[in-house]
Amino acid sequence: MFEKKEIRVFRITTKKIIERLMTIVDCDISVLKDEIVEQFDGYDYKDIEEVVGYENWSDISKDGNYELNAKINHEDAYEFTIYIEVKNNKATVYNVL
Repeated sequence: MFEKKEIRVFRITTKKIIERLMTIVDCDISVLKDEIVEQFDGYDYKDIEEVVGYENWSDISKDGNYELNAKINHEDAYEFTIYIEVKNNKATVYNVL
């Protein structure tokens, strides 16, 4: 009578990724990319977990505000825009969309 369907359980939600990214405060810019990728741990889109987008980040060695993008390596995956402020070689995430 009823068709059985597999229910997919999401391990990590988009909201959780945003919350994790917002915890990045005073992170040394030399490890910022690794720190951001680490925040995606456990998050996937259609069983793909590889984070991409950071390869094209411009040089963020100078003080100022930057807009970075990162997403799971799937054409339909949500792309996160990560807003950071750099002061004295330390990066702080101040917004994520």
